[in-house]
Amino acid sequence: MFSRKSKAPQLEGKSLEELLFLAETQTDPVVRHTALTRAEMLAPDNLDIQRALLLLGRLHERSPRAMDFSVIKSYLLHAFEHPEEHPPQEVRQMARELFDDRRLLRCLELAPDREAFLRSYLEELSREYMRVFVAADNRHIPRVFGISFKGSLAKYLAAPAKDILSNILSSPYLDEEEARVLARAFYRAFFEHAGGETGELDSKLGAQLRALLR
Repeated sequence: MFSRKSKAPQLEGKSLEELLFLAETQTDPVVRHTALTRAEMLAPDNLDIQRALLLLGRLHERSPRAMDFSVIKSYLLHAFEHPEEHPPQEVRQMARELFDDRRLLRCLELAPDREAFLRSYLEELSREYMRVFVAADNRHIPRVFGISFKGSLAKYLAAPAKDILSNILSSPYLDEEEARVLARAFYRAFFEHAGGETGELDSKLGAQLRALLR
């Protein structure tokens, strides 16, 4: 996500189909954002374009010289994994952006099923957060003589996942329905990443929290 920027292709005169093709096939987020923004001008009510821009977030603002994870949209979930690393006002802002983002609200206006769109969006963010931030964090995996022991990722990742789910469900910045839909989305992402092995996580959550995810 923070690799060197590639040479931007020429986008002048590109059709909507060509712009969408570039947005899907290019890895440089700057090119993708530019292509999607131009596509939005041609089709402002296209839900797929709005969703792609929503999920891209501010990644196009990244700098190869500074590691700023906040440009990654799914980093908003860090407010629930490590709230102690953010000032309270920032935790609130990150939590509320998950539901109040201007582009998300636009997507919900266009979506034929608002609830289904919201679930899909939150699940996509959760999958990315699991992959990029939770599973990739070597602090979650024990090491013996400097060698990571990866006998059961589901077991080791259950601890940070439990923290995230607990903090979501107890967040003062989310209402009951928001907390539940977000927690369910993250639990689903964990389920997929762990290949269905949720026993350790369920045990850590306990009966009361686990029941909220049903």
